[in-house]
Amino acid sequence: MVASARARINRSAMKGTKATPEAANRLFSHRANGANGRNGAPSKSVPPLTFQQSRIALEQANQRYIDLFDFAPIGYVTFDRVGRIEEINFEAIRLLDRSRRQLVGLTFAICVAAENVDRFLVHLSECRSSKGPVLTELRLRRMNGETFPVLLSSTATSALMKDGARLYQTAIIDLTQRKRSEQALREKEAELELIVTQTPFMLTRCSRDLRYRYVSRAYAKMVGQRPEQLAGKSIAEILGPEGMAAIRPYIERVLSGETVSYEMLVPFKEAGAHYLSAAYVPDKNERGEIVGWFASMSDISERKRAEEKIAEAARQQASLYRLAQSWQNAKSLDDVYAAALDAITSALHTDRASILLYDGEQVMRFVAWRGLSAKYRKAVEGHSPWKPGTKNPQPVCISDVNHAELPKSLKAVIRAEEIRGAAFIPLVIEGKLAGKFMMYHRVPHLFTDAELDLAMTIARQLAQAIEHEKDQEALRERERELARELQDQKQLQKISSQLITQQKIETIYTQILEATATLLRSDCCSMQMVLPKTGELLLLAQKGFVPGSANGWQRITRKGGTSCAEAFRRGERVIVPDLQRCRFVKENDLILYRKSGIRSVQSTPLFSRAGELVGMISNHWRNVHEPSKRELRLLDVLARQAADLIESKRADDEVRESEARMRATVEQATAGVARSDVDGRIIFANQKLCEMLGYTESELIGKTIGDVTHPDDSKENIGLFRQLVRDGKPFEMEKRYVRKDGSILWGHVSVSPVRDATGKIQSAVAVAVDVTARKEAEAELQRSNELLERRVRERTRELRTTNAQLESEIQRRKGLEGEILSVSDREQQRLGQELHDGLCQHLTAVAFMTRSIALRLRDHRVIDAADIEKV
Repeated sequence: MVASARARINRSAMKGTKATPEAANRLFSHRANGANGRNGAPSKSVPPLTFQQSRIALEQANQRYIDLFDFAPIGYVTFDRVGRIEEINFEAIRLLDRSRRQLVGLTFAICVAAENVDRFLVHLSECRSSKGPVLTELRLRRMNGETFPVLLSSTATSALMKDGARLYQTAIIDLTQRKRSEQALREKEAELELIVTQTPFMLTRCSRDLRYRYVSRAYAKMVGQRPEQLAGKSIAEILGPEGMAAIRPYIERVLSGETVSYEMLVPFKEAGAHYLSAAYVPDKNERGEIVGWFASMSDISERKRAEEKIAEAARQQASLYRLAQSWQNAKSLDDVYAAALDAITSALHTDRASILLYDGEQVMRFVAWRGLSAKYRKAVEGHSPWKPGTKNPQPVCISDVNHAELPKSLKAVIRAEEIRGAAFIPLVIEGKLAGKFMMYHRVPHLFTDAELDLAMTIARQLAQAIEHEKDQEALRERERELARELQDQKQLQKISSQLITQQKIETIYTQILEATATLLRSDCCSMQMVLPKTGELLLLAQKGFVPGSANGWQRITRKGGTSCAEAFRRGERVIVPDLQRCRFVKENDLILYRKSGIRSVQSTPLFSRAGELVGMISNHWRNVHEPSKRELRLLDVLARQAADLIESKRADDEVRESEARMRATVEQATAGVARSDVDGRIIFANQKLCEMLGYTESELIGKTIGDVTHPDDSKENIGLFRQLVRDGKPFEMEKRYVRKDGSILWGHVSVSPVRDATGKIQSAVAVAVDVTARKEAEAELQRSNELLERRVRERTRELRTTNAQLESEIQRRKGLEGEILSVSDREQQRLGQELHDGLCQHLTAVAFMTRSIALRLRDHRVIDAADIEKV
């Protein structure tokens, strides 16, 4: 049945709501903060969560709602404006003796006794117009036709899951027991009346001089004497001074001719006090003179005691009901404590009470109190009749402090506070002793079982309320943490966008440092890059340092005494919460730290995608500090971007160096090198090609491929070139050149495309080698070309494998980092493409140089060692 109830509430909660983090948060706030009148005002909006987090939070909230709603000791039912039942708990199901399936969706009026349907409709009408609780007594009907009295207490709420529709959260308080008590009281009164009318009840006749002239047996029995003993005795002798003082005003009135009656507690000298219901009628003689009075009396002590008990029970029930309502509206633990103290002082007839809970050190400390001095609280704090971890603790009562076995010093403090009686009531949460509440009396007090039962009931409800509110507070703290994390993620996204649009590398470094300082809330920060040649860390950028204080850290080696050097040696993050207590920091570095006002530091190594350590990023604080796991997680995202940035910078430097070497190689090559646009028009020619064809560079620039190619080879050459432009496929051929003087030169030509950043072919590079007299070297040269092409393909395959791994990594890291990493990965793909294109060009140039060297070897020409070094 519990499982079906949970499923029902889950379905009800999720009906009409998209399963998003925002919807989950709205639903959770609705359930936890009062949509059905069980808690306080709605909490502020909750930031978006991941679907899994939202689902877990939703299930936890539903679980708590189910436990509080379904297992409440009072029946609860929620119905809409027309009285249709929307929700109902187990106690209400038990009262109505129907199944949940039969009740949910049923008009509540069907469960009302026929004679009270109109009263229920009036109650429903008042609910629609009233801003506060609406109370109505009526009778409900069970399936078997049996009716029973209840009190309906309805409070209007708004259902967030139904577009704000009005619902009425209704408590069903079973009045069967109270009605039975009232009926029993009426029957008792009827019985007493029967006794009065049919048996000699308490009758007296008294004279004007205040003496008994006649008493009935019942009256004589009440005062403990025989009727004949009382005749002629003074009334004051039987009642005593207090009793006479109580009834004298009525005697004076009856002797003045007035008929009077009263119900009050009349004390008797020896018979004790009795509640009497009395009527005095003047006794007149035949002349009409008042000579005394007749008194008819009933001892109603039992009835009064029963009424007091009923009133006390009703008062206690009302106190518990108000307590439950107060806890439903509580917004903090202080509200819970205040409501509990109100209930304790009201229901248990005491003006002083306190609540104590175990702290983290397992010491009971005051969290709320009424009427206790600070001196008393300080003296008794930590005292407990139970040890931590006590199972099934029972209440402990001190009826009289003067007779209690307590240390003298403690007893003196308690007496000074004017405490004579006290009770310790345990608070148990999740089966463990969590604290206690205490009630105090200024006079000795004997605690009854009824008092202790009521106190334990309050204690159980208080423990549940404390546990619930702590869960709520933990959830609110989690929501605040998620809000902070969302803000940080937005900051990361903003930074990534800036990095994409920013072109100046020094500005990018500064932006990354500003981001780390913001996310980790640090006072200073720095970024270093590993110099591959020296193995040192070079300071790239710094922020927040005292001017000149970072000069000592321009270059850092692995042997240094800073956190950066330590992280450099370990190859992992180093966190130093307090530099004054750090063992590896050397004295001279500690002096620098002090001079900069730095007290704590963290250093995070930056690794390339290939796992190579390429740099370091550090944050510094002026006070003792240790970053949280959440902050370090965000730092790791920035560290990934910083590492990619440094790696990109190193790659750019290598490309520029490679281009410089290639240009020098091309200019000094023994083969002719030319570059043409996609129309086949020459836009560059090196000196060797000019010498081979007999033209100057200015004469060759602007000529087409066909202008310098033999007519018999021109068609094939132009066709291959167009295919290269169309498909990007390099080609080689042997063709005849027409020199400026008209002579023919055989050349072996290799042509490769040159692509721009988008992969589009923008030009072609041709390397021509004079092969007129060297046909015999074709086989060897072909093998060299095949080897070179194979290496190019292998390198391309490796790059593709790396790209596939990068894509797999991107897929695995999707989530909150998805957008940031996707931007970073697109940047990496661009850099990878540029590296690939640059490498292909470099390898092509190396192939040309290799071919040139091979041709010179074949001709038995002298090879310069510098040329081999260039290769």
